This record gives sequence, C-alpha cells and structure tokens, in this order.
Amino acid sequence: MSILLIGASGRTGWLVAGKLHASAIPFCPLIRNATKSDAFERFGVRPLIADLSGDFSHVFSGIHTVIYAAGSAETEGSEQERLIDRDSIIKSVDYAKQSSVDLFVVISTLLAYAPERSQQALQHYAQMKRESDDYVIASGLDYLVLRPGTLTMEPGVGTIQIVSDANSPRDTVAREDVAEVVLDALKARLVNKVIGFVGGDVPIGDALARV
Repeated sequence: MSILLIGASGRTGWLVAGKLHASAIPFCPLIRNATKSDAFERFGVRPLIADLSGDFSHVFSGIHTVIYAAGSAETEGSEQERLIDRDSIIKSVDYAKQSSVDLFVVISTLLAYAPERSQQALQHYAQMKRESDDYVIASGLDYLVLRPGTLTMEPGVGTIQIVSDANSPRDTVAREDVAEVVLDALKARLVNKVIGFVGGDVPIGDALARV
C-alpha cells in the first residue's frame, strides 16, 4: 500500500503519521512548510513539499491511497476555510482520479451533517466541509469520509461512539483517537462509508466493526 498523507505536519496529520509508522505502513507525507521536514526523520521519510493553493498533481504518481488530514486553523478565516477545507480537497480528488488512486480518505467534521445547525462562527467552515465531502462521495473513487466531533489534544483513550447525524451527542474526541480511527479503518478495509463519531466507551476496532 502506498499512502499519500496530505497535511502530515498538522495537529491530526502528525498523529496519523505516527500511527502509520508504528504499524510499519509505508507512507509519503505532504507538507507545506519545508522547515518542518526534519521532524519526519524519526519516521525514516522525507516529505514532499507543496502549496495546496497551487498545482500539486505530481505528488499523486504511484499512490494507491490518499489521506487528506489538512485543515484550516480556527483563526485563519473564511478564505483559508474555502481553500483548505473545500477547494484543495476537490483538487486532490481530481488528481487522485487522474492517477487511478484506489481509495480517498478525508477527515471531515461532525458539523458537516448539517452545517446550517452549527453555531454562526462555524457555519462557513462546516459548509466547506460538507461541499467537499459531497464531492468526494460523488467522485466515483472508493472513499471514506470520517466525521469526528469536537477535537482535543488530550491523550487518546482508544474508545469512541459512532453517531450518524447533527443531533448526535457532542462529546469531544481526542485527535489521537481520530488518528487511530484512520489506521483501524484502513486495516479493516472500510470503503464507501461516511462515519461520524464522538468520544465514547466502545473500543475503536469494535465500533468500526459495527459500521
């Protein structure tokens, strides 16, 4: 399996990278800031450098699975939300199709189930996520859309609760547990599913087995 991890130096992407490395799954990190390259030496890989606002089609050559873990920061505003949370995902999907990628995984948000129900400050972000999710689902690629609830940097606990709509409980979920969901979903070969989840008490592997 050859995996392209987009947003590998981000808060969630870095944790996904660590999980892949610990499981001896080869992957290629894609980051924007070249100064963060040295951090990946512990994984024995050198990241590709590309700006998601430009043409980065070349990084998809030979890739079988894409994990899109990039996301706009809370303070970056609507333009970055449009770029990172929608437009760059759409471009990535198009590049993936051109390169015959087998699976496209995107880390979205629980808010994407119903952006209009989000608090005002998050509605645009949620709408961008929903539009990109819809594009992934309609792309013709095998896909996996992961929609975690509110994220924290707390240590992972290895348990979650699967939810399926905007009215679901909103217990926070650790980014480390999101990374574990990505890894376990790949190992279970889950495809063509939208999986919403929040903090809970069901072991991640068991929760995904019920999806």
